[in-house]
Amino acid sequence: MKIIDCKELEELAEYFPGDSPLYAVGGCVRDAIRGEKCYDVDLSGAVEPHELVELLAGSPFKVTSASPRLGTVIIKGKDSYEYTTFRIDSYPSDSGVHTPSNVEFTRDLYTDAKRRDFKCNAVYYEIKSEKIIDPLGGVDDIQKGILSATIDPDVVLSQDGLRILRLVRFVSALGYEVESKTYESAKKLVSRLREITVERVREELNRILAGKYCYKALTMMKELGILKIILPELAFNDGIAQKPQYHKYDVLEHIFKTVEYSPVNVRLAALFHDIGKGKCQVQDGNTYMHNLVGADLTSIIMRRLKYPTKQIERTVRIVKSHMYDVNGDAKEFKCRKFIAKNLDILDDLLALMQADCLATGYLQSSRTAKKLRDVYERMVEKQLPFGIKQLDICGEDLKAIGFGGVEIGNMLEELWLLTLAESIRNEKRHLIDYAKAKFKKNRRDEDK
Repeated sequence: MKIIDCKELEELAEYFPGDSPLYAVGGCVRDAIRGEKCYDVDLSGAVEPHELVELLAGSPFKVTSASPRLGTVIIKGKDSYEYTTFRIDSYPSDSGVHTPSNVEFTRDLYTDAKRRDFKCNAVYYEIKSEKIIDPLGGVDDIQKGILSATIDPDVVLSQDGLRILRLVRFVSALGYEVESKTYESAKKLVSRLREITVERVREELNRILAGKYCYKALTMMKELGILKIILPELAFNDGIAQKPQYHKYDVLEHIFKTVEYSPVNVRLAALFHDIGKGKCQVQDGNTYMHNLVGADLTSIIMRRLKYPTKQIERTVRIVKSHMYDVNGDAKEFKCRKFIAKNLDILDDLLALMQADCLATGYLQSSRTAKKLRDVYERMVEKQLPFGIKQLDICGEDLKAIGFGGVEIGNMLEELWLLTLAESIRNEKRHLIDYAKAKFKKNRRDEDK
């Protein structure tokens, strides 16, 4: 039965000998069996990299090295495919490092299947014959929605600590249940995560947050003890009570719910938005400044996980700003200034505010988010400038009047605020007249 329909892969498979066929394997096969579309296709087979180069010589396909020691190469046609030779992996004893210390190639598919992580990822699809090869019972796991280790879970998860995070990631993406022995092994071996590089932890965290079942995955991270290792500042909020008239859940549960209700691109900020509450509650007995404390913690965590600087700065700003006008008493002009200065994060911020409200367990919509959106729409309708660059006047105009140095920037800022307040129209003649009058006044004041 054809489960992966790709003419280019079918063409590629023709170059492989009959006794060493080409297989698709892993997530693409799992998803195809589930009836979902495949995007990234991973390939495998008994053919070794040097043999593959010879097989594809003169063909439309090119082979480039990715990791020769691991038997992994990239096959390039119209698309690119990662191909890995069947192998046996050996890992250092008493270590959960991600990369095997020794790799031995094999021609046996069953042996290759046993070195993989979970049975649902150890199902092979022979492209040429269109046959599903299921050496470990992975199809049954897929159909039942179960994640179980390919062999003894203690061995699988101790060999590579990253597999514990991958387990959670698959829960987030697929919504599967974890088989009991595999679950208990993950809980027992969770300290192996300390041996994983922060870059790999960061990438798995991003993928966990992107999953459809992220709430389920985050809850599992708490229960397994993963949060205490990779995000101890977040785990600190577990059990921190909130005022029951405003919040149905404790702080950590509220955070998880906020992540669940947030769009994918906002989920990292949602994960950190209330992270400062526990610290504030313990130190001050209240959570009044938790957004500022949370912003500092967010910066520390994201720098530790080596996120890009721009992403750190953006996320910190969202966390810091998510409590803006929480009581709804900010005046129109103040809201306009806030919107203009935060225009680049406005959509994400409003989405977080809405998710934050839903995650209280009581409120269905954020009055603040609606208010700011309404103010923004009025600003657009009135064609108010969102910044100095949108003024109908520039520094050269002010220089011609006589302004110089820092005076120019200060005058532009003043004109922008005046137009934002609708005290003066954003038209050049009005702006020039005001600037001339201000220049004369300044000079008179200096002469006194």
